[in-house]
Amino acid sequence: MTLNRKKSRIIVIGANFAGLTAVSKLCKSHDVTVIDAKQDFQWTPNIHEILSDVKKETSLSLNLDTIITRLGHRFINQTVSSIDGALQTVTLDDKQILNYDVLLIASGHSRSNYGIKGASEYAYGFRTADDVIQIHNDIEAVLNNNKQPLNISIVGAGFTGVEVLGELLRKYASNKQLHINVIDSASRLVQALPEKLSDDVISQCKSYQVSFHFNQKIIEVKQSSIHFSDNKSIDSDVTIWSAGTKLPDYLNDINTPITSNGLAVNEYLQTTEFSSVFVAGDSATLSNSLPKQASIALDMGLHAALNINRFCAKKTLKPFKVRTKPILLSLGDINTYFIQGKFVLASPLLAAGKEAVYQFYMARLSALLPIEHRVLGIADRMTLSTEKLLLVEILKLRPRVLLGRSKVL
Repeated sequence: MTLNRKKSRIIVIGANFAGLTAVSKLCKSHDVTVIDAKQDFQWTPNIHEILSDVKKETSLSLNLDTIITRLGHRFINQTVSSIDGALQTVTLDDKQILNYDVLLIASGHSRSNYGIKGASEYAYGFRTADDVIQIHNDIEAVLNNNKQPLNISIVGAGFTGVEVLGELLRKYASNKQLHINVIDSASRLVQALPEKLSDDVISQCKSYQVSFHFNQKIIEVKQSSIHFSDNKSIDSDVTIWSAGTKLPDYLNDINTPITSNGLAVNEYLQTTEFSSVFVAGDSATLSNSLPKQASIALDMGLHAALNINRFCAKKTLKPFKVRTKPILLSLGDINTYFIQGKFVLASPLLAAGKEAVYQFYMARLSALLPIEHRVLGIADRMTLSTEKLLLVEILKLRPRVLLGRSKVL
């Protein structure tokens, strides 16, 4: 494709990790439009901490309109209904049609219920801070109504499921009438990570009111129960759905190869069918499968912007080189795990490292805000984290407990 315009029309769909990072690096000489159904960027890797009051929504959010306008671009707070790669158009839910020269898809994934009966009606999603606030408030409401016992079920024993479990235990471990079920069709926790991690998490939970249900296929979710294919069922007053994701529906008719994880892209992050369409973050699938991590999405966003700038300038594109990233997984205030390949280190002290990652990236992203918003945001995040997380952890950990939980698995 040859660009003849002095100003290339670039559309970016999605302003989360990959999208917002890319937007910050696109040349201001381009005509850039950013589309997102949300008004705020959210640091989603820490939304589970809203459950335990360690975080609040405002400390995880940044206003998109303010950031994108300050970058010299245009923000449209809308939902995309379809894309036509051949005509190079994006259609919004309000029927507005936008033309582009280059498109970046960075909208991530949405919730998938796998067609399970009752899941949409009776299970809470766990994709946004608003989802978590609703779960938090409803649990508190049930407890305030003296509902005893209270059964909470987490559907999905992956990364998110484990972190949700940890925050529920952080807040409610002393409530002996509250029981937590963790359910998955897999044979253990977090199958993408070493098995010894799963073993340790289960071991750490033995003294709490937690039951693990593996190799279970859910056939129906009801208001107060979950039913399995083996005709068994469990009581569930609050069902949290962290089990699956899918590409947004608007990508169904894009006419480019789609895998189970995302749109197929080449080494330059372009779709195989349309050279003018780039994909970054969770929406993209390279030939070598990548984990869905915020850090990788940030890298992909930076590289997508680099190649879009080069594409518009008719320069040779650069291949995306994947950098292996360590993972930090928290189990509330019980333990935190550092995972690099098959190496797993467990220690409550690693909670400070996980918090530092959050503070660093939120400070970097908030640098795009006006100075007064930036200062207030940093003060809010630091104060809340010090009072609710780090200070509490340091004060309550005894040396014997700390040494007992700190180990190489």
